[in-house]
Amino acid sequence: MKTLTMREFFHSPALVRSLHPGQTLVVTANGKPDLIVTKAGRRPRKSAMDLRREAKALLNQPGKKVDTVALLRKLRQ
Repeated sequence: MKTLTMREFFHSPALVRSLHPGQTLVVTANGKPDLIVTKAGRRPRKSAMDLRREAKALLNQPGKKVDTVALLRKLRQ
């Protein structure tokens, strides 16, 4: 955890980019912590197989049947 003053934080914003994912930067104002900046990590990526498995699970759930032709006719009126 790094600590900076508010002035240092505004004059050197590249310090935030130099942080590793999960590291924090504490910005102080008048000697008291005023702002905590945490660098986020990359979000996890799902494989194509995982996405297909999720889609299959969602589509195989029983649902209410809808007559789409009747619905379109009703919307046209």
